[in-house]
Amino acid sequence: MKSLSDLLRNCMQLGYVADDIDAAAEFLEKTLGTVQCVKHYRSSLGRRPDVIAAEESSRANGNEPQGSFVVVGGTIAEEWVIDVALVNAGATNIEIIRPVSGAVDLYRGALRGGAPATLHHMGFRVDDFDEASAIVAESGRTWAQYGRSGGIRFGYLDLTAELGHFVEVMELDEAGASGFAKLEAASNAVN
Repeated sequence: MKSLSDLLRNCMQLGYVADDIDAAAEFLEKTLGTVQCVKHYRSSLGRRPDVIAAEESSRANGNEPQGSFVVVGGTIAEEWVIDVALVNAGATNIEIIRPVSGAVDLYRGALRGGAPATLHHMGFRVDDFDEASAIVAESGRTWAQYGRSGGIRFGYLDLTAELGHFVEVMELDEAGASGFAKLEAASNAVN
């Protein structure tokens, strides 16, 4: 990778936010005709304060926290809870996020009351998240939010002023790639 545009090569996801996850999923299923969404309520990447203190010390030495976590505005989040609905339209993953509590203002700020969903980010797959992070740093930018959910390493680049949305960059482990492949297969099974 040489530039920020290299992060945009493998689009795999359209990410939306909604204030009602069930209504948004119903819109996708009944109005747009997707297969049934897979929903996860109260997904959390938050950490206990004692764990955060130890990990902040470790981060000062250049080490990334272990397990699932999220860093928002440069600080490991103690509370970060969202509801998520996932479905595919062929190879394109559609993600709906409802911010629930904690350090989730990155999503909350894009909500439009009464709308079934609002475009928030486009998600792109990369082979090496560390290399993507280096490109972001070389461009003079920082991740607005980054972390790990299971084996998926992710970061959000704030391009809302320039493009109107965030760019999410994801490195998937085998289990993460398999999960997205299952959503795609479910979508394709009805066609």
